[in-house]
Amino acid sequence: MEKNLKNMKGQLEIMKRLGIKPNYSELERAFKINRHTIKKYYEGYEGKPEVKNKPSKLDKYYEEIKSKITLCGVNQIGIYQYLLQKDNSIGSYSNFKKYLTKHNLKPDKKSKVHLRYETSPRRPITI
Repeated sequence: MEKNLKNMKGQLEIMKRLGIKPNYSELERAFKINRHTIKKYYEGYEGKPEVKNKPSKLDKYYEEIKSKITLCGVNQIGIYQYLLQKDNSIGSYSNFKKYLTKHNLKPDKKSKVHLRYETSPRRPITI
C-alpha cells in the first residue's frame, strides 16, 4: 500500500507539471487506491503530520510537581487533586499519570509512612 501511494504521488506530480487533468477512476484501478483519496492528494493534501509538538498544560507546574513528589507520604492522586484545585483545566488523571511517566517523576516507594489519626474518647451512652 505504501509503495502504491508513493508511486501514485509521483504520477500525480508528473501530471500536474504537464498540465494534464488525471482520470481518477483509471488511477484507482492502476494503483488500487480509492479515487477520492487520489483526488485529495492531487489537490495538495500532504498527509497527517507524524509528530505533534504541543506543550502540556502541566508544563507550568513541573517544578511544583517535582518538589511535591519528593515529600514523604505523597502519592500521585494527591498531587493531581492539589493541582486540580488550583487549576481546573489541567486535564484528566490518566493524562497526569502519563505526564509523570514521560518526565520520570515517580513518588518514592521506599518510605512507608502511616499517618496517625486520633479521635477523642467516646462518651458513654446514658439512658
